[in-house]
Amino acid sequence: MKINKKVESFLHRRGFTHPDVRSLVRNQLYLAAGACLFAAIAFGFAPWALALAAGAVLTTFNFWSLAKFGQYLAYMRGGAVVSLLIRFYGRMLLSGLVIYGLIVWGQCSIAALLAGLSTVVVNAIFWGVAGFRQKAKEA
Repeated sequence: MKINKKVESFLHRRGFTHPDVRSLVRNQLYLAAGACLFAAIAFGFAPWALALAAGAVLTTFNFWSLAKFGQYLAYMRGGAVVSLLIRFYGRMLLSGLVIYGLIVWGQCSIAALLAGLSTVVVNAIFWGVAGFRQKAKEA
């Protein structure tokens, strides 16, 4: 597909050099865009749809950051654990504050936020099943 090549090229220019990581990030972008599109078509711009989109965008941002840093971390020699922990807890704190703000001040539906946040879980499951099927074919 031509769109896959364009997205892969875009991600490679952004520093995603490992093909599996690039595939995971690409699929996460597709899932987030699909969730936002589904919510907009099915529910319009209702609060539930906006909460689902906010969850999908937030988890995609976190996944993007983690995947990019994970590639860098694989080649890092010293201080990798400290650097990983600082970035992890910083991202978790920021995500928690955003979710808190969306729930308390934005009055977003918790179920819709969770549905958006779960797009990363769906992505991981699909990637794992696809990898398993590929290995089964080779055996």
